[in-house]
Amino acid sequence: MAFLASDYPVITLTTDFGERDNYVGIVKGIIKRINRRAELIDINHNIPPFNIPAANYQLETSYRSFPEGTIHYAVVDPGVGTERKAIAVHSGDYFFVGPDNGIFSFLNRRNIKRAVVLNNRKYFSAAISMTFHGRDIFAPAAGLLSQGVALEELGEPLEDITSVKMASRRRTKGGFTGSVIYIDHFENLVTSIRNQDLGTRKGIVTFKGEKIGFLKRTFGEAAIGQVTAYINSFGYLEIGVNRGSARDHFKAVYGDKIQILFASA
Repeated sequence: MAFLASDYPVITLTTDFGERDNYVGIVKGIIKRINRRAELIDINHNIPPFNIPAANYQLETSYRSFPEGTIHYAVVDPGVGTERKAIAVHSGDYFFVGPDNGIFSFLNRRNIKRAVVLNNRKYFSAAISMTFHGRDIFAPAAGLLSQGVALEELGEPLEDITSVKMASRRRTKGGFTGSVIYIDHFENLVTSIRNQDLGTRKGIVTFKGEKIGFLKRTFGEAAIGQVTAYINSFGYLEIGVNRGSARDHFKAVYGDKIQILFASA
């Protein structure tokens, strides 16, 4: 069961706000006004704008790295100001605050202990902007949770959160197909295919008409400048170029399709 370390509670932030503008600073300021002891840790503010699957991947592969009781603030919100709900979720080990648009799709029903719609206006900004719920609703909710305010105080119970299929990934007659779901700082291409899909079978990876070959264990098994495919540290099939850019090599964009065919022998 999660607990809040009331002396120095941890709040992480994952957004598509970028680092050029004042949005992230304002969100941090609102949280600190509520709880000066809160420790704020940035996961990523450079999620591609409006890209919910990329945010889902970043949060899914990060949230367990933090102490129990951590509050994960995640806002990638193309539907801000519409009928989509603002929510807070308790998973038993962690809390999550953000829009109910699929950003928390990695949480299944077994993970979710409680969820609420953030609609108790007495806890949020007096004037709520139609375009910056990250400041006016989600930041106060994270700050209040870090102070020990009960989840139920923030709004009405919610039976289910929105869960959407994040990216195409399906079995074919001879293997699997998937798509690019994230492009990292090194311009490696993370795909939706997971290690568990492959099991112990060997597969030949093909991407945008180029045959990459069998999976390698690490970059060093490929020559400098050579394209390689491997299972990344989070268990996803990834494509990279040793000391180069897979994004440039393939002129890749989010959603590009990838195929892995299992060897017949």
